[in-house]
Amino acid sequence: VQAEDEIAGVCTAIGASFAGDLAVTSTSGPGLSLKGEAIGLAVMAELPLVVIDVQRGGPSTGLPTKTEQGDLLQALYGRNGECPAVVIAASTPANCFDYAYTAAKIAMENMTPVVLLTDTYLANGTSLWKLPKLAELASITPSADWKIAGTAGNEYRNMGLEHDAVTGYISTNPANHTIMIEKRAKKVSAVQVPDLQVSPQGGTEGGLLLVGWGSTEGHLRAAAIQAGVNVAHFNYINPLPKNTHEVLSKYKRIIVCELNSGQFATYLRSQFPDLPIEQYNKTEAQPFTINEIVEYILSTL
Repeated sequence: VQAEDEIAGVCTAIGASFAGDLAVTSTSGPGLSLKGEAIGLAVMAELPLVVIDVQRGGPSTGLPTKTEQGDLLQALYGRNGECPAVVIAASTPANCFDYAYTAAKIAMENMTPVVLLTDTYLANGTSLWKLPKLAELASITPSADWKIAGTAGNEYRNMGLEHDAVTGYISTNPANHTIMIEKRAKKVSAVQVPDLQVSPQGGTEGGLLLVGWGSTEGHLRAAAIQAGVNVAHFNYINPLPKNTHEVLSKYKRIIVCELNSGQFATYLRSQFPDLPIEQYNKTEAQPFTINEIVEYILSTL
């Protein structure tokens, strides 16, 4: 459905979720800001929702045809109140399908919104992709809490107001609010994601580690091979892989490369203040080149 604006698009999707359907809404850049309030409604209403954000140069309408990784912190924190959501990122044109499917699986099994980040570089990119056999895809078992409103035995109210943890009725009880904040946060933190893997591209454990997320994967892996260092790439951002600290703490230097002013580096520092997080950023609304990453690494050794 092509709605009249971004807000109508996400609210239509939430209505579909309320009625028991898989709900997906997509946007590019500034539309994520407009969808923010309604994403908060989906968090409060505990409804599954997939939000696809194809990042572009910003802010505002910015550079609509150029690429950037500038929406990460907004995806993580850009809603009012304590409003957590799962955030994942595709890294190649070929795996966009996999992560879209994963986003749907997480949303429906955990009754929570999932933000899937891609960007213009991926949207305009191509790569070989083998059509999967549906029988080979991971099964999706929607949460038993996903009730189709209005059907027999499922007469209930759902809204943006805080509700009682037991009855579901509107509640302004202070202790209950704390319980519900913790419940919504646990939905995200309890999501099972794969462990973080390090690609040994010629470096040694204990030396320098390149870190990236999303569409920079190919550039970082190629640069790591040329520079003789290891690389760790993230597709799961909230929650982070459970072994993230264990992996990163094995290195004396960690350089986070991203197409913004340092948003993922800032996020990692907030989660792991003891780690030696450095950053290398590009803010030209253009993807990295392999040579500039290699030259930066060599200049710092």
